[in-house]
Amino acid sequence: MLYIHGHLERLILPADWGPPGNVLVMSRIDIEVQNEATGFMISSRGLCGRDFSGIDNGDEAWAEAVRDGIILPVELAQDEAFWVRVLLDQPLSNQEDAEWIGCTRHRLRVPDGKLEITGGGPDFLWDDDSEQYTRTLDIPPGDYLAELYTYLQGINGVYTLEKAVDAEPLGAYFRRTRPHIPFPLWLRNECAADPDVDPGHQAEWNDVELDYMSDQPPYLSFLLRLSPFVDAPEPARLEQGWVAAGQGARRPSKCPLGLVAEFFPPDAPS
Repeated sequence: MLYIHGHLERLILPADWGPPGNVLVMSRIDIEVQNEATGFMISSRGLCGRDFSGIDNGDEAWAEAVRDGIILPVELAQDEAFWVRVLLDQPLSNQEDAEWIGCTRHRLRVPDGKLEITGGGPDFLWDDDSEQYTRTLDIPPGDYLAELYTYLQGINGVYTLEKAVDAEPLGAYFRRTRPHIPFPLWLRNECAADPDVDPGHQAEWNDVELDYMSDQPPYLSFLLRLSPFVDAPEPARLEQGWVAAGQGARRPSKCPLGLVAEFFPPDAPS
């Protein structure tokens, strides 16, 4: 196993690097999670000793496990891979704090010190087919307050921003708050897919084709901040047992430009 220690300022590990079971020691890390489902799971590797083989997605035993902080199942708007940044008892940076568009808070129990983030559904809680979808991180054992922040350019981003009380069309939002910045590729694609998100400029997008071939930065979808658990937060709303997407939505004062995962080669000197 490879141990990468938390004195690194920032670390990102591509999902295809090394065996999926690599364990990482860190205080701030960016990881890619492979996923082919409309949800992902956060838990300890040992699931606090619970046997989930007889538990169905969304039943009372499942809901109890969520309330007790044994599992944190999160709904996704799409079934694709995503990037998540994990902070261990660290404050958000200025950009991280300024650009989040949704947030939920949860109890998370990790008594074995093995934090797992798995792209996929409940079957992965009791079978051995989840290795390629699971990232494992070594953290101090204990109970944590898990704050899950959502970012605009990620998998739940546009869906979440639309839930903000003061929502406005995305193109208009960008033009108003970033008047001297050209539309980035992710936003051009949003406008090409639906010209109405850029009111007053719809005609400019009618003949623009979606561009999914050009390279884009690896934008973060989520930030998971872990800190010592003190008081139980207000419970998040569940839909069929999963933390529903779009909760805690807000519209930042300026349209987010996006948090980009930073590559740190695993063989680089520390």
